[in-house]
Amino acid sequence: MKYFLVFVLLFIIEIFYLKLAKNKNISDVPNHRSAHTKITLRGGGIIILFAILIFNLLFSAEGTTIYFAISAFLVGAISFLDDILVLSSRTRVSIHIIAFSLIFYSFGLFTSIDLLALFSLFILYFLSLGMLNIYNFMDGINGITFLNALISYTTLLFINIYLYEFTNSDLLIVLILSILVFGYFNFRKKAICFAGDVGSITIGFSLIYFSLNYYLQTSNILIFLIFTVYTVEGGFTIFERVFRKENIFEAHKRHLYQLLANDLNISHLLISFGYFILQLIIGLIMLYGIKTKFNPTLLFILLFCFSSVIYILIKYIVLKRIKISS
Repeated sequence: MKYFLVFVLLFIIEIFYLKLAKNKNISDVPNHRSAHTKITLRGGGIIILFAILIFNLLFSAEGTTIYFAISAFLVGAISFLDDILVLSSRTRVSIHIIAFSLIFYSFGLFTSIDLLALFSLFILYFLSLGMLNIYNFMDGINGITFLNALISYTTLLFINIYLYEFTNSDLLIVLILSILVFGYFNFRKKAICFAGDVGSITIGFSLIYFSLNYYLQTSNILIFLIFTVYTVEGGFTIFERVFRKENIFEAHKRHLYQLLANDLNISHLLISFGYFILQLIIGLIMLYGIKTKFNPTLLFILLFCFSSVIYILIKYIVLKRIKISS
C-alpha cells in the first residue's frame, strides 16, 4: 500500500510540474540536431529528485543514502538550472565534482592519501564525469532514458533482494516508481515531456552511486555492465568524432540512435525498445555471472567486446544504407 501511495503522490507531482512547465515555457525547441520536430516540455525527469526526497521523508535512510540524497540534489538542481538558463560547463562540472566528492567520502575513499590512491581517485572522477555526459547525450529520443533507467534500477533491485544486499531496496523501488511515472508521459509517439538534464544526469549519477557502492563491497566488476549499451554507444561515438577531427564538445548527430531516427526515420519507440532489449540481455547474463561466481573479469571483457562488435557492425550497416539512399 505504501508503494501505491508513493506512486500516486509522484504522479500528482509530475502533473503539477508539467502544468508549471507549460505556464513558464520550460520547453525543448527543436534544432538542427534534434530527433523531434515539435516543441515539447522539458524537465520531466525532475520527478527523480522528488522520489529521493519522498524516500528520505517516509522511509528509513542510512548514512550513505543521506550523502546520496544531498549529492543527487546538488546534481539535479544545477542540471535543472541548466535546462532553464543554460549554465557554463565550468559551473556544472564544479558542482558535479562536489557531488561525487560527497559520495566518495561516504564510501571512505579519502582515507588513504598514497600516490596510488590519488591516481585511482583521479581516474574515478574522470570516468564518473564522463559517464554523466554520456547519459546526457543519450537522452535524445522518446523512451530511451525511461527504458534504460527502468532496466538498470530493476536489475540493481534484483541483485539487492536475491543476490547481495548492498543498499536500501526501498530507495530503488521508489526510484523505479518515479521512472514509471515519467515513462507514462514520455514513452509515446508524441512525448508530453522530456527528461531534460535534470532527469538524465540525475539518473546517471544515481546509477554510478549504486554500482560503485556494490563494487566497493564485493569487488565484482560485473556490476558495471549496467552501463554497457550507453558506454559502447557513447565511447565509440566520441572515438569516431575524434577520428573525423570533429570537436567532441559541439552538438552533433553521430549517435547510432540519431542516425536511425533522423536518417532512416525509424520509430523512436522501436529504437528505444531495441536498446532496452540489448541491455536486458546483458543484464541477465550479468546476473547469471554474479550468481554462479563465473570469472567476473573474463565475462566482463567478453560481454563488452561482443557488444562493441555488434555495435560497430550495426553502425556500419546503417551508415552504408544512409549513403546508398542519399
